[in-house]
Amino acid sequence: MELPEAVIIGDDTFNKENLSMFIKKSAFLLTGPNVSIIFKDKIASALNGFEYKKSIVQSSTFEEAERIFKEEFDANCEAVVGFGGGKVIDVAKYIGYKAGIQVISIPTSASNDGIASPFSSLKGGKYPYSLKVKPPRGVIVDLSVIMKAPKRYILSGLGDLLGKFTSTRDWKLAWIEKGEYFGEYASKLAYESAKHAMISTKGIEELKYNSIRNLMEALISAGVAGGIAGSSRPLSGSEHLISHALDIIAPDKGTHGEKVALSTVFIAYLYGMNWKKIKDKMYQVGLPVAFSDIGITRKEVLDAVIMAPTLRPERYTILHKLKLTKDDVLKILDEINI
Repeated sequence: MELPEAVIIGDDTFNKENLSMFIKKSAFLLTGPNVSIIFKDKIASALNGFEYKKSIVQSSTFEEAERIFKEEFDANCEAVVGFGGGKVIDVAKYIGYKAGIQVISIPTSASNDGIASPFSSLKGGKYPYSLKVKPPRGVIVDLSVIMKAPKRYILSGLGDLLGKFTSTRDWKLAWIEKGEYFGEYASKLAYESAKHAMISTKGIEELKYNSIRNLMEALISAGVAGGIAGSSRPLSGSEHLISHALDIIAPDKGTHGEKVALSTVFIAYLYGMNWKKIKDKMYQVGLPVAFSDIGITRKEVLDAVIMAPTLRPERYTILHKLKLTKDDVLKILDEINI
């Protein structure tokens, strides 16, 4: 069981005092091109007095992560500090894992559940899904930063959380039918994280402070569920497999959370869950309610659903069980109108 040692949430928490809990002398700072400009003064203030080298992450790919590790990483640093969105934090966790040093996760948006998880989602590798690494030693959520993020990326985090309604179902199905290990507590924690966010949808849509805090807490709790489980099982099921397939078939269309949320509606239908309620919540908060809303065609969705179970044949889900035909998929897409 690998979990963060400290989670700090509040206003102006990205500061020297909090960083001093983890760093004594030096750090390797990873950040994004826009974030490094927008929060230039905050970065300078928080790292004042520390020795640090800064690197700009352009993309969350294995190629980029390896390039930074080989060409820019300073082996004398005590920690990798990831200050940015999901791409930056994924690269930070990968480099920290490769170097064998601690990672401090400081998100600038609520776009996904990787903030506190022991997984790194990097594209272009051998497998189109997350790599098991180490969880961040510390997570610092500065709500004064998060509240400045584009609304779309805040909603993306909610979309990623909705996937826990079906990923936990898939995990239990694998236990019942294949005898796979199933952790009741980790599953409930992931599921309750999604419920916790769902009750705050109105406030999230209105970008209310307490609701965004609830969302961040839910994203962190979900990541912790993965650490307790020792795998991404409670976080990622058939809905994520469809999203991963869309990354291959229709790259750069929609955010991760948007694709996961839409795929969750599809998988919820397969399980006989109340998919209409999930879709209604998505509509109320401003998430897309059809793949066409994010530029993904009907054929691309069809191909992604058929491809999805082949991406991880060893990870049993409802898609592996049902073995849907193309006609099956098209009929479902018509019925749920996504």
